[in-house]
Amino acid sequence: MTNMIHIVIGSDLFKPSIGGTETVTHNMGVNLTKAGFKVTVIAPAPKDMQTTPKVEKDPGGYTIVRVRSYGIPIQQNLRFSKHAYKQIAEYLDNPSNTPDIIHCNNPFPTSRELIKYAKKHDLPLVIGSHLMPESFTTSIRRLGGLHHLLDAMGWHYIARVYNKADRVVAPTQTALNYLLEHGLKVPTQAISNGIDLAANAPLRVDKAKLKRELGIKSQYVVVYAGRLSVEKRIDVVMAAFARLVDQYDVELILIGDGNARQTLEKQAKRLGVQDKVLFTGFVQELEQKRRYMAVSDVFAIASPVELQSIVALEAMTAGLPILAVNEGALPELAQKGVNGGTFTDGDSVGLARMIGGLLSDPELLKQYRQGSLDIIKHHDIHDTWKQYSEMYKAVIAKHNNS
Repeated sequence: MTNMIHIVIGSDLFKPSIGGTETVTHNMGVNLTKAGFKVTVIAPAPKDMQTTPKVEKDPGGYTIVRVRSYGIPIQQNLRFSKHAYKQIAEYLDNPSNTPDIIHCNNPFPTSRELIKYAKKHDLPLVIGSHLMPESFTTSIRRLGGLHHLLDAMGWHYIARVYNKADRVVAPTQTALNYLLEHGLKVPTQAISNGIDLAANAPLRVDKAKLKRELGIKSQYVVVYAGRLSVEKRIDVVMAAFARLVDQYDVELILIGDGNARQTLEKQAKRLGVQDKVLFTGFVQELEQKRRYMAVSDVFAIASPVELQSIVALEAMTAGLPILAVNEGALPELAQKGVNGGTFTDGDSVGLARMIGGLLSDPELLKQYRQGSLDIIKHHDIHDTWKQYSEMYKAVIAKHNNS
C-alpha cells in the first residue's frame, strides 16, 4: 500500500443523473480527495456500446472512470453498467490504479461488479446504504398490499448483497435498522451525509427587498427542494398548501425539477393555486438556492423514502423549521417541539394544520428556526469526512490483519 490510500467508489447513480445518491457520491469524491486520499469513481458511460473505459478528471480533483452501460428509457440520464466487469478489471488491474479499498453506494450492477472484483482480489469492501426499495414501488401502492411484499423482498435482497462487505455505512441509524431487520449481519456504522455549515448558513439580507427581486408577493413562504418525482409525494405538500391560501397570505416555492413537474403544475391549476406556486426548475447555483431559502418560513417534505435527506439538511442550515412525513429517517431531523414535527404519510390535512400553526405563531416559528440551527451543528461536513477517513483506515487494517 502506498502512503496515499486509493479508494475506488462505485455507483450506477451518478451525474449527469440527479438525486441523493448522485450528490453523496460526488461529495465523497471531492471531500475524500481534500482529506488526502486518491479517489476514483466508477460509473456508467453516457452512451451505449462503449468498448473501453473512458477516464476523466472531475474539477473536484478525483478521477471518474466511465464503463459500458445501458440506458433506462423511462428516466433521462439514468444508466446501469451491466456486463462491465471486463472494463473495470482492465482499469484496476493496472498497477498504478490498484485499489486499497472499494466502496459501493448501492446494490446495482456497477456495485455488484466491483464487489466481485473486491472478493476476487481480497480487497477490503465498504458498502453505503442510500436508497430504499420503497422508492420503486410508489406507482403500485394503489394495488393494495402487494407493495409491502415487494418492499420486504427488496430489503432482503439489499441485505444479502451488503452482507459481502467488511462494513456497511449509512447516513442514519434508521437506515441501518432497516437492513438489520432484514438480515444484515456485518458491522455497521452511521455517518451523516453532512453539510457545509458555512456555505449554507442563513443569508443576512433585506427579506422584503429579496422577495421583490424573486417576485415573491406574499407575507409567508413554504418551500420544498429536491427532485420532483412521484415517490417524493410533493402532491401532498401541494394539497396541504392549497388548504392554506384562503386563510394566510402565503406562497409555495418548489426548487428542483423532475418527471412529476407537469403533473404538479396540473394539480396546482386544478386546485386554483397556480398563481401562488413558483416552480424554479433545477437550481445549480448554491447562492440562488440560499436566496430562496432566505425568503422562506417553513420547509415541508412529504417523501416517505428518505434515509436522511440532504435538502432537509440544507434547509436546517438555513434556519428553517422542518415539517416532515413520519417515515424513513426524517423523524431524526424533524423533531417535535424542537424544530418542527412530523405528520402521517399522505396526510395533507395534518400538514396544512401544522404549517398554519407555525405561521400563526411568530414566537414558535422563531424557536423552531433556532432549533434547526442547533440540531444541524451535529451534521458538520468536516466531521463527516473525518469519520469516513478513520473508518476506511480501520477497515483496511482489520481486513489486512484477518
